[in-house]
Amino acid sequence: MEKNPYVSFVSETTIRFTEEFKEIAYAGKQTGTPLPEIFRIHGIDPAILGSSRVEGFSYTLNRRNRKEDPDQKRSNTSYQRSPKTGEESLIQRIEQLEHELAYTRQEVEFLKKWYYVKFEDNLNFCF
Repeated sequence: MEKNPYVSFVSETTIRFTEEFKEIAYAGKQTGTPLPEIFRIHGIDPAILGSSRVEGFSYTLNRRNRKEDPDQKRSNTSYQRSPKTGEESLIQRIEQLEHELAYTRQEVEFLKKWYYVKFEDNLNFCF
């Protein structure tokens, strides 16, 4: 791996690729070439890297290029959340408060039991 011109650093846990390779890989992804194939073409065995590193590299490439090109739109433009209406946000707030109340009631019951056990232990110790 160290001798590959597209690899800038290798350790037991880390591998860093050159900027040139990152650009080549991103361009290849844009044309539809699978990333493992891009690695093979450039003398890097994707089996040695493992699927999690290949997927992580793909994610990093996408994130890096999205930052560099703010005009680039997300790939999933078909999904758009509808804006919240006042009524929907009130309903969600009520549900959240009901959940908080139920949780608080559970906490109170737990503390009552804990206090009882603690108090009971102290009584037994004193006698």
